Amino acid sequence: MKMAKLLKTLGLLFVVFVSVNLVSPVISLSQTAKKTETKKAGKSSIKSVELAVSGMTCQKGCADGIDKKLRKTAGIRESKTVQKTGTSKIIFDASVISVKEIIKIIEDRGYKAKIATS
Repeated sequence: MKMAKLLKTLGLLFVVFVSVNLVSPVISLSQTAKKTETKKAGKSSIKSVELAVSGMTCQKGCADGIDKKLRKTAGIRESKTVQKTGTSKIIFDASVISVKEIIKIIEDRGYKAKIATS
């Protein structure tokens, strides 16, 4: 009887040992992939754009509302929209979001947006 318990315990230990050794490399590969992905999305993909935004009637509700929405969007680093000048300056990660997608977000809020000309 004691021998059966000993074999059962050894069997469980073996299963745990094998499981841990099989899972660890998977976790390690996953962490390596994330680090590589972060490096690829490095500073070279950080861009800025100035948009001309029309249709805003106030700073607090309109312009600040655009900024709030953009800042919650993946890939947007900074957003500063000014109703008085009708501009929105945005710093974003081009590997995550495009200018076209940023414009669509602003237009979905009911405003017109286009790339500002210098």
